[in-house]
Amino acid sequence: MNKLPARQAGAAMVEFAILLPLMIVLVFGITEMGRAIYQQNTLSKAVASGARYMSRSAQSVNADCTQAGQWGASINNAANLVAFGNQAGNGNALLPDLNAGDVSFTLEQRMVTGGDNACVIIATASVDFSAIFGDTIVPFLDLGPITLSATVEERYHGE
Repeated sequence: MNKLPARQAGAAMVEFAILLPLMIVLVFGITEMGRAIYQQNTLSKAVASGARYMSRSAQSVNADCTQAGQWGASINNAANLVAFGNQAGNGNALLPDLNAGDVSFTLEQRMVTGGDNACVIIATASVDFSAIFGDTIVPFLDLGPITLSATVEERYHGE
């Protein structure tokens, strides 16, 4: 039999007790970082869908790149699409704490190749990351809240 000397009998247990909190923080930190990346990807895809919807909304932009009569209704539908995944704005939000008020759309006129003007719709959304353990992404460390944001630009096409 291989017996450890009496003075080293509890050394492994002490080393384990010292490293266990660090390993737990590391595991939970990796898990929360994965969740943050997932939520950022979800937000980016949702904002892209809202921008695409606005770029094809009929009668929401005039020929001179100004807001038309349907702009407000289109904004409401697109913001609901970003926040809830549907134009009606019902059901669960795609992300915790995300609502239609967190989404904004602006209209900008730009010069494109060939000297023509183009109307560009800019969709933006921001929401605080909802961590499992409160406001911090790594438990037991005070790293502060993380804000997820996405911006997508889409050229207006109309109908």
